[in-house]
Amino acid sequence: MKVVIAAVVVVAVLLSTGIVLFCNGYGPMAHRDRRLTGQAGAADAETRINEALRATMDGISPPLAYLGGGYEVNRYPQHWDGEPSLISDVTGHVDVRTRIAPGKLQALLDQIGRGWTHCLEPERYSDKYQGGARRVRLVCGGPDSPSFTFTASAPLAVDAPYDEVWFEASLFGVRYRPAHEYKPVPPLAKTPTGARDADVDDPYWSH
Repeated sequence: MKVVIAAVVVVAVLLSTGIVLFCNGYGPMAHRDRRLTGQAGAADAETRINEALRATMDGISPPLAYLGGGYEVNRYPQHWDGEPSLISDVTGHVDVRTRIAPGKLQALLDQIGRGWTHCLEPERYSDKYQGGARRVRLVCGGPDSPSFTFTASAPLAVDAPYDEVWFEASLFGVRYRPAHEYKPVPPLAKTPTGARDADVDDPYWSH
């Protein structure tokens, strides 16, 4: 009887251990995810994204003021067997605090585009979106480098400055890590929740 009880206990321990490992990224599909992501770890992704954002910031003259930065992580759906995926798409962003006058937007786009050295011809999009505003986006994708997006939006009123401006860099197929563990590009702090409106008047960029 004691032998049977001991065997049941061992089986129960093994089952519970297996369930814990399965749910925490140590099952067979998670092992596959590790092989797929290779060395594309979260720390490496953070470094590459922050370097790309910093290079963009340093290429703008005169310098802009910034609200802060942050990260968004899109974790892939769980596997067919219920295992959580260990793969994600990661985007780091920088929020601009300087209002951009309509007449200066092209100068800013030119400077940013020149800084994206791996992209020979960034694609520009202009449109209107829900909420009664106009928006301009500059997009550059690269297979081995972070993909970039610059976005500026402004009210439809004539000569209204662009008062929501940000740019971001993304990497895809990165080993998963929660967004709160990523740090914005130094020396920026995390953008306060809900704060995106530019409120700084610059002698050059805002006029």
